[in-house]
Amino acid sequence: MTRVPLEERRQLFLARQRARQAALVQPAPASPLSPPTPSRPYVRLVVRAAIVGMLLGMGLLAFHSVTFDLPTSFVDALVPRF
Repeated sequence: MTRVPLEERRQLFLARQRARQAALVQPAPASPLSPPTPSRPYVRLVVRAAIVGMLLGMGLLAFHSVTFDLPTSFVDALVPRF
């Protein structure tokens, strides 16, 4: 393996340091996938609460409309009903 001369290592170090400083100064570009910040944060909270309420209501409706007949014994669960 060949060793890099001292002056070349110094130049590489300085170039990396300048690139690092330039990256720190520039702000990161906005990602196209990041959601925009809401101007009214309470609207997002209300929408989230409405969605949760709808899901709970649908689950309650499904629970009451479908009857769950639990088998009384293990044999009843395995033997088919005719």
